[in-house]
Amino acid sequence: MRRKTTYFIIILVLATGLTAWPGETLYAQPATDDPPLRLAMSGAFQPFSTTDDQGRLVGFDADIAREIARRLGYAPELVQIDWAGIQAGLHSGKYDLICGSMAITPERLETMHFTLPYYVSGAQVFARRNVTDLTGVKIGVLEDSTYARYITSHPERFPVAAIVYYGSEAEIVAAMNTDKIEAFVSDRIVGGFYVKKGGAGDIVPFGPLLYEEACGIAARRDSARLVHRVNEALLAMVQDGAYERIYRKWVGAPPDLTTLLTNWGAFAEKIPPLAEEAAVTKKKPTFVERASGMIPLLAKGAVLTLELTLLTALLALLTGSLIGVGTSSRARWIKRATTAYIWLVRGTPLLVQLFISYFVLATAINRLVGFELIGAFGAALIALVVNTTAYNAETLRGGINAVEKGQWDAAASLGMTRRRIMRRVILPQAFRDALPSLGNNLVVLTKDTSLVGAITLIELTYAARNVVFQTGQAFMPFVLAAGFYLVIISLITVAVRAWERYLQRSRQAVGRAI
Repeated sequence: MRRKTTYFIIILVLATGLTAWPGETLYAQPATDDPPLRLAMSGAFQPFSTTDDQGRLVGFDADIAREIARRLGYAPELVQIDWAGIQAGLHSGKYDLICGSMAITPERLETMHFTLPYYVSGAQVFARRNVTDLTGVKIGVLEDSTYARYITSHPERFPVAAIVYYGSEAEIVAAMNTDKIEAFVSDRIVGGFYVKKGGAGDIVPFGPLLYEEACGIAARRDSARLVHRVNEALLAMVQDGAYERIYRKWVGAPPDLTTLLTNWGAFAEKIPPLAEEAAVTKKKPTFVERASGMIPLLAKGAVLTLELTLLTALLALLTGSLIGVGTSSRARWIKRATTAYIWLVRGTPLLVQLFISYFVLATAINRLVGFELIGAFGAALIALVVNTTAYNAETLRGGINAVEKGQWDAAASLGMTRRRIMRRVILPQAFRDALPSLGNNLVVLTKDTSLVGAITLIELTYAARNVVFQTGQAFMPFVLAAGFYLVIISLITVAVRAWERYLQRSRQAVGRAI
């Protein structure tokens, strides 16, 4: 009975979706000089996609992608790209297909075509063993996943839950291990794999599957013919056992072909007709219509960007002045310590400093005090202040060294102490001369805030990525975000130049008085 049902579903799929153009064979071998078939995946979704010790993409998705390309007669070219930008890359033509465990959803079907599902899994909650209720917990999810939408649309299952977004499953498990979240939702197979790999023995599946999820290979709306050819390749792989061999290799268990083929039958009506490639059915919205729906979300991100920029600028100006003065100290240990600080901070990436601040420093302090004293915003502020302090200190060190040595001697001859000379004579001149460079540091800081999205803060760039996820438009959100950055940086530039003119007028007034 099971075999008859399987054959019936295959026949149904063939009858409804895999129909070639008259006189054309979809599974024909292309010419040998054809370009490669480019397939994208994140490389951060074990056991479906990851990289080996030679940097090659491997995993279930990678093997499926290579096998499909081979059966279609193409050389496979696998492209690793961050999940946040994977849809944008497809729409802009950077690759032909996304073979990256992308769930088929009604929202995604509006902007992309999908092949038949190539595996079926489900959404699973993972939590610590002592968690008995999900009320009010912080739940980690992968950005642009279906899990967050499910949580927000089912408040009865997740009362007062706070959703925290991460870029990969590995980051989610790291957040669990450092007490940033109490639970997370992931694919049943992937979540279990990362929990086992991360050595988190007290994290276990919580309750049954939330829902079943079918994953397909995504293509642009103008690639209906390619979708049909991939469908035919998938069917052949199931029939000759290649699919089961790949699945067993990476998942460690046999695939449930009955469930897979049942999903094929359910999805058959969504297979795009071949004639759709040439059809234009909708009037495209105007620039103003598209932008008006994006600006409010981007504006919220811009507010956070501005808050981080201004707070960091004020604190780093103070700490940078102290470190900069320390580089000119006669006390050898102070000079060496401040010089080493500048060398260390400027020599390491800000992104690494953000991760250390969030996953190490904030975690240690929170565990010490017994509650969350430093959240994501505090960790980001600490990292940005530490980083910007080093650059401001180096800028002021140059300004201090640029002041003529004769001014030190003249002030000393008047009986002023070295500390007073620095405070009343040297530092004001050094600050005035260094102000253009300090203003440049502030501009760089504004753009550096775009990295704090890596520790779950939704600033301007992260907000633009979220708009891409929601709308499927790869270009417009980032253009609007660039406009916001341009406005913020222009205002900063105007303010710094006005301050420069004020200090210059003050200097000229003193000169005339003398």
